[in-house]
Amino acid sequence: MTLKNTDDRSAATPLAARVGLTVEAALSARRAEPPTTLQADAAMPAEAAAQAPAQPAAATARRPSQGLGLWLLLLLATLLVPALGGLTWHLHQMRTLAMEDAFAQADLIAVGTTERLQWLMQDAQAMMARIAARPQVQAMDPARCDQLFFDFPAISPTFKALSLRRSDAMSICSDQRQPPLQASVAASPWFQGAIRHPSFHASGVHMGQVQQTWTARLTYPVRGDAGSPVGLLVTPVDLQQLRQRLFARLPATAVAAVVDGSNRVLVRSQRQDERVGKPAAEGVARVLDVLRAERLRSGGPDRSISRRFVEVGISGQRNLFVVRTVPMTDWTVVAALPEDDTLQAYYASRNRSLAAIVMMLVLAGVAAWRVGRSILVPIQGLAAATRGLAAGATAQPVPVSGPREIQTVAREFNRMAAATSEATTQLRASESHYRTLLQHLPVAVVSHRPDSSVEVANDRACELLQMTAAQMSGKLASDRAWHFVDSRGQRLQPEAYPISRVLRTSAPLPPEPLGIVFHALGDAAPAPEAQTWVLVAGYPQFDAQGALARVIVVFVDVTAQHAAEQLRVAKEAAETASQAKSDFLSRVSHELRTPLNAINGFSELLLGDARLPADAQARIGHVHRAGQHLLALINQVLDLTRIESGPRQAAMQPLALWPLVEDCMAICTPLAQAKGVSLLSAAPLPGAAPDAAQRGQAWLCADATRLRQVLINLLSNGIKYNRPQGTVTVSLQPAVVAAGQPELLLHIADTGIGLVSSQIAGLFQPFNRLGAEHSGIEGHGLGLSIARSLMQSMGGDISVRAEPGGGSCFTLHLHSAAPAGAAAEQPADAPAARAAPSMPGRRVLYIEDNELNMLLMRQIVGRRPALEFHEATDGEAGVLAALALQPDLVLVDIGLPLLDGFGVLQRLRADPRTARIPCWAVTADNTPETAARAHACGFQRFMTKPVKVAAMLDALDDWAREPPNA
Repeated sequence: MTLKNTDDRSAATPLAARVGLTVEAALSARRAEPPTTLQADAAMPAEAAAQAPAQPAAATARRPSQGLGLWLLLLLATLLVPALGGLTWHLHQMRTLAMEDAFAQADLIAVGTTERLQWLMQDAQAMMARIAARPQVQAMDPARCDQLFFDFPAISPTFKALSLRRSDAMSICSDQRQPPLQASVAASPWFQGAIRHPSFHASGVHMGQVQQTWTARLTYPVRGDAGSPVGLLVTPVDLQQLRQRLFARLPATAVAAVVDGSNRVLVRSQRQDERVGKPAAEGVARVLDVLRAERLRSGGPDRSISRRFVEVGISGQRNLFVVRTVPMTDWTVVAALPEDDTLQAYYASRNRSLAAIVMMLVLAGVAAWRVGRSILVPIQGLAAATRGLAAGATAQPVPVSGPREIQTVAREFNRMAAATSEATTQLRASESHYRTLLQHLPVAVVSHRPDSSVEVANDRACELLQMTAAQMSGKLASDRAWHFVDSRGQRLQPEAYPISRVLRTSAPLPPEPLGIVFHALGDAAPAPEAQTWVLVAGYPQFDAQGALARVIVVFVDVTAQHAAEQLRVAKEAAETASQAKSDFLSRVSHELRTPLNAINGFSELLLGDARLPADAQARIGHVHRAGQHLLALINQVLDLTRIESGPRQAAMQPLALWPLVEDCMAICTPLAQAKGVSLLSAAPLPGAAPDAAQRGQAWLCADATRLRQVLINLLSNGIKYNRPQGTVTVSLQPAVVAAGQPELLLHIADTGIGLVSSQIAGLFQPFNRLGAEHSGIEGHGLGLSIARSLMQSMGGDISVRAEPGGGSCFTLHLHSAAPAGAAAEQPADAPAARAAPSMPGRRVLYIEDNELNMLLMRQIVGRRPALEFHEATDGEAGVLAALALQPDLVLVDIGLPLLDGFGVLQRLRADPRTARIPCWAVTADNTPETAARAHACGFQRFMTKPVKVAAMLDALDDWAREPPNA
């Protein structure tokens, strides 16, 4: 709340400071004499103090319970204990960080190994699924074995062979002349597990029946016509090849292994031949059993979960283990790092720190002993002298003896005693002066003790608080005799009272308006007239030790000013609410098109300015085309939501490709610069020169707006998913296809992370980001889906070619077209020169509430010098201006404040003087309903924002050729 009475406010803060000094001086003088009332004018005679009996020396002498040396040791311990604790904490943190780094390294090994195994299993599953679907495999005929069974070892060296067996283990097809017998295979655990498993299955490690080497088998069911399994595709895994594939790049200090569901080693990065088929370490096996049980409870074999722990390995030393389950199998990856090797740096740092601690303790002990000896002897002599001084009169000097520092202390003590005696006399003489000054201050002053009880209050405070000095004395700030209210009349809690806030913060309280409500004794509620509004300021005072001694609170009565302020605030609030409502209703429909009106209009005007250099016009052209593209996107928002329902009618026309590509690259250049990616364009056709003349020779038939949106989407994707210092290259290639098919291929290639085949399959699905939702790159997964739909609506398509780590190349399949004439080659945003008709003396009135839109229309009409341009900023002013000017044409904004465009038209048509003046609607609301209403109400033209300069000039020229008021 802001009070109008600035005199009271401006005086409150300095007055509080002056009052604080006055009260402090008066209270300081009272410490030397018995308590008196504020109204007492006479001070206690100085002689009375001199006659006071001296205290016996025995009462003042105190023998310390502990020596100074002990306190020095305690001080030393106080300093050293936090330091030792901090060092201990630091060492603990260092060990924790070292362990975390080691676990992170082991986790990377485990994650990498798990992902490679998962990819291998996925590839094997997909490959075996395709084989199982082959007709010769489905036939289960031993006489018609697929040649693939004999060529299979050459497909992947990781898999030794491929065989087909029936569900009863009988061999159907195999590359071996004498495959294992049916009985031995049927009894083997791996075959029984595969039969029980309904789909792809990876067995545990076991001894092969042919070559007698350790292996594991991957199986996939072959289903008959009824869908039930009739056989199994079986391929053994070459564990040596698998080991090379998994651990080729493993650090020398790390150990990694893969164990099966029985906790037996499948492959191991070290000592493979020695450990394969052997059980894992006992401690590791326990964790693996718990991990598998948890995976079954939480999601099954398709989920990968991990654990970190420290355990003793097979070698007998403690290792840091990270174990991670492999999806699609019951295998588990185990990564281990030796604990001692991991903590070598920590051990070295710890030993250095312990040596430093020992040295610091020795030095601190020697220093404490020397300091104690140098201080204790002089202090003991000074203490004896001080006890003698305490037993005598105040004026008795302290003996000056001992070291130089102690002598200086003694001399200063004697000087202080003499000065104190003199100051006491002067203080008592001036106490009466300060009491008189406090009583005659023009504001209310109350001094509170640190417990918030009233210490002193002047007569103005007693009058304001409606109490006597005796009633005020000793009352707490939270007394029931009064309470405070805030500027809204809400009662404050005692902890929010001014005195409570100063006591809590020990900081000055700036002037603040509050209300005080007084309670008569026995009243349950205050009467309305018992409320007084005051401007409150608080000022804390501290003693020599910095402790809070008292709080001075100053009150200024502002009851009259508060009443006037309440009326002003209420009036302003009502006016503000009304204005906010009007502004919201008048501008909500312009929030998108109004800014574009200024951007597109002024850029179009600048493009028509021949004085601008060519490079400036080129940059302004980029701005204008971007604005036109944004406007087209706004207009097509509803159309884009209907893409899924079927093809849309596209505005197909011959287009020069490379100018459009360069515009899109210019729009995407800021994003590329921010990402550190280079945008490049190759020659338009193989063997053609990459100069501007040749680039303009590539023509195609397409919708410019839709093709622009597709190009911007693909360019921005190539930038966002690229690597630092990468490139995005645009190139054109002719296509050899049948008649009626797209003849041009526009390639957009990047050097980003690339895609795998499974990602390409779901690339154009809506909301499918292929895992990029966890990469931190913004997006919603709709861009490529919309881009393909737009291309198909123009009779083309999008294809993609990519590989992991090798970047991606998106290809637009486009239809070529013959070059358009000279008129078609002119940019759409370049205003055409047109001779203006003669229109002398005609007046144009524009009613518009937006300053930028008014400025734009003024410059557009200014291109026809014969026209007089007049303006009005709201509907009422526009009606008055039309009546006064009698213009030949009125341009009206529909969304005007107070009186909208329809109201303006109604008022003009109702007055005979303006009934025949033609009126055009210029609005940002381009909905069909608004256009129909505008024509029905009598607007001759309905023009939407953003206004096109050329279209407006054409309309003005057509109107100028008509007879006045036609």
